[in-house]
Amino acid sequence: MRCNLCRNRPVSPTGRVTAGRRDMAGHVLLSSMKDEGPYVLEFVAHHRAIGFDAIHVASNDCSDGTDLLLDALAASGAITHTRNIVAPGERPQRKAYATMRAAFDLDRADWIMVLDVDEFLFVDTGAGRVADLTALAGHAVDVICLSALSFGTSQDPDWRPGSVTARFTRRLPRDSRHNGPVKSLSRAGRWGGIQNHHPVGYRGVAEITAMRGDGALTMVPNARLWSHLRHFAPDQIAHGFAWYNHYPIKTRDSFLLRQLRGNGAEPLGGVASDRWNARYWRNFASARIEDRRIIDRYATQMQAELARLLDLPGVRTAQAEAERRYGAMIASCMGDPTV
Repeated sequence: MRCNLCRNRPVSPTGRVTAGRRDMAGHVLLSSMKDEGPYVLEFVAHHRAIGFDAIHVASNDCSDGTDLLLDALAASGAITHTRNIVAPGERPQRKAYATMRAAFDLDRADWIMVLDVDEFLFVDTGAGRVADLTALAGHAVDVICLSALSFGTSQDPDWRPGSVTARFTRRLPRDSRHNGPVKSLSRAGRWGGIQNHHPVGYRGVAEITAMRGDGALTMVPNARLWSHLRHFAPDQIAHGFAWYNHYPIKTRDSFLLRQLRGNGAEPLGGVASDRWNARYWRNFASARIEDRRIIDRYATQMQAELARLLDLPGVRTAQAEAERRYGAMIASCMGDPTV
């Protein structure tokens, strides 16, 4: 019998969704997670609903049950889950992307995107699916560079289970410098490596052709990619056809857990970054522009996909346990005067 999650995805004789098959091309999403349990399902449901053909997730050092929830999703083929073993000095995210790329032969994918669990792709063309965005890119385009729309907090100061996209609906102005960080869709076979914001190791012989979220094309030299594809200046921030909604702070108590969790882009065991400090909170908490477009466009499809995921064996139980553990971690931190 055909699995109700499969739709246009290949199915094995047992009905299992083959989300991680090595021969699969199309649009592939990668993510690296640690202690993100309550937020995993919405992230997966949204990106399945908008047409990613495969979602590969790595986790490391989880204590809130994120890894167990990912295991349950992977057991039914909704995603693949890689337990990321990180040695001191290694960067968890880079290790995760390299491991998954090799394990699933992702050079065969048409397009690869890397997103964190607090980032949601929004396609404002066609039917709103990822393929509608990549269809705009001619063969010469090597990478699509998308700007953020960054959202803040809500009037309710406390974390509680529920949809992130439905609860946090106030964003910063479009040209805010905090919308500068870029996330990329890249043609997998044209690059030698994957990082959180952009691919690396261009395999072509000419300059790189990049397309912004408004469709504008730019030629980028194959050097110092960090300075060209990592962050846009305010006058280069572009939305138009596509962007990604970013929910970096949510509530004060969940933001505290983010501070304690650390930064997966930094070497394990190194000096902890002070990036997520009070100033960072204030920058995003100042968001005041009401923006519910992600709900208006995707809520019906996302909720239907979420319901299907919850009906998979073990997923509902794992989700409830992740929420319970996450809530307990918040209660412990908020009650600890040393934190």
